[in-house]
Amino acid sequence: MTLALTFSESRDVTIQTSRMLWTEDLKRSEFLRMAVSAGSLTTPLARWLISPPADPPYGTGSSRRVGADDVAAVRATLHMFESLDHQFGGGHARSAAVQYLSDAVTPLLHARYTDAIGRELFSVAAQFTYKTGAMAYDVGMHGLARRYFVQALNLAHASGDRPLGGKVLALMSHQANYLGEYQEAVDLARAAALGAGSEATSRTRAMYAAMEARGLASIGDKRACLRMMKQADASFAQASGDDEPDWIEYFDQAELQDELAHCFTSLRAPRDAENHANLALSQSSDLHPRSRTFCRVSLATSYLDAGDVPRACDTAIEAVTAAGRIKSARIRNYVRVFDRRLNEFGSQRSITEFRERAGTLLAS
Repeated sequence: MTLALTFSESRDVTIQTSRMLWTEDLKRSEFLRMAVSAGSLTTPLARWLISPPADPPYGTGSSRRVGADDVAAVRATLHMFESLDHQFGGGHARSAAVQYLSDAVTPLLHARYTDAIGRELFSVAAQFTYKTGAMAYDVGMHGLARRYFVQALNLAHASGDRPLGGKVLALMSHQANYLGEYQEAVDLARAAALGAGSEATSRTRAMYAAMEARGLASIGDKRACLRMMKQADASFAQASGDDEPDWIEYFDQAELQDELAHCFTSLRAPRDAENHANLALSQSSDLHPRSRTFCRVSLATSYLDAGDVPRACDTAIEAVTAAGRIKSARIRNYVRVFDRRLNEFGSQRSITEFRERAGTLLAS
């Protein structure tokens, strides 16, 4: 089935598709877990790019009226799930997030609202939907995640927020890069920036550029990657904070440095990767242990690329220790990739110690 894999300019269709997606997800319908290739995202992103601005979000004929307090309640709940996701991984509360979308957000979308409230409602619904998709991505349900991302793109379009739609494409780019679909990752990041256009704020442009840089690093295009990293850094430096949307607040200095560290890790530039990873760790919050774990594995890999196996393994053990309570398939994969790299270095005591500490995580 193509449920939530097509782009629609119709707000009514978007509402109905959202309801069906959340209902089928709660039913654990098997077809939602089927693989979805990055190539299948080409049509919805192209249609989003060329679509005219959405009409005002005219309310339905329902007797229930949505107000600012209703939207604020959804946004507060979203922030709660974001916090749980950052601290405990996508597998911790994803089902509860879907239940909230179905039980609380669906009735609001079907209710009555002014145009201004309607745009806010569709915007926060888009954010909630892509966050739930990101949770699915984190636990390895990639086909399901892509359905959520496409549906979030529809909701963002209905809200009239082009940069928010670009944020969804940036998430798609992040996932494609993780899955080894590197050219598609670059294309999605470029489409995000193109679609958002002049409406994107400085920090948002920095995020788009960082996603493109990661894809270029994975391809091995060093010159283009360095250019985009420089662009990301310059755009971030221009951000004042006053005009930035709340959904880009997560992309702070620590997040930017982490993205740059990942790029240099892919480019096998260990000194630069080490510098940026240490900057990210020094500026990141303990409230984001998953991000810090990813960063520590990047740091460990930089030590490995520099030939310092004991230091690499010690750093990787720190990452594994922090990852113990986080339900994230991505973390397990990061550690497995690092573990496979250790095969290049024979049998050393530090490697044996790392594998003893990481045994449970690697086996799960």
